[in-house]
Amino acid sequence: MHRWLMIVGALLTGVALLLLSLLPSAPSEAVATTAWVERGHSLLSWSDELLFLAVICWGAGARGIFGPRKVEPSARINVGVTALVAALVALVVLLLAVGRLVYSVFEIQLSAEVLALVVSWTFGALHLAFLGFAVAAVALSWSTRAGLIGRAVGIFAAAAFIVGSFPWLTPNWWNSAAAILVAAWGVLLALSTVTRTENFGDAAERMSTIA
Repeated sequence: MHRWLMIVGALLTGVALLLLSLLPSAPSEAVATTAWVERGHSLLSWSDELLFLAVICWGAGARGIFGPRKVEPSARINVGVTALVAALVALVVLLLAVGRLVYSVFEIQLSAEVLALVVSWTFGALHLAFLGFAVAAVALSWSTRAGLIGRAVGIFAAAAFIVGSFPWLTPNWWNSAAAILVAAWGVLLALSTVTRTENFGDAAERMSTIA
């Protein structure tokens, strides 16, 4: 069940980031920010709703997969899980920033300068999320059943995430590809990760067979 939660979370995250990648380039002048938000209102609102569900599903799934441990976890898993948590926290910040762009609070109208600041927070949180995914991709690839292939995929995904963490510098097609890769990597991680509970069970089975 936890694997399916993580898969759903990864897919929802990928779709949400894909919607954000379809936005036109953000303007460099604050006065044009209001028009930019209005043009991308639909993409921003759908991305915001999906991110809420994505963080819940991915967080619950990851906790179920990496949480139950019968033996001491390795340093790599600790680093990877911490990086994944940081990425999910960054997605929460992204969720709040995008939500403020598309939903009014007490009918308070934000000035163009404040809107520009929130937009910069949005892409800053996106930058942090991709960096967290990059560290997690490298560290957690050592806990998969895929062996060397899984590690190579993790390193490739990490490199792509690092490049994708600068969406204001890369073209839209690359940002879309990075979003799809987040979903694919999350699904692969959920399906191929060996949990600590499984490792303990395998060891116990081997001991009973020997006895």
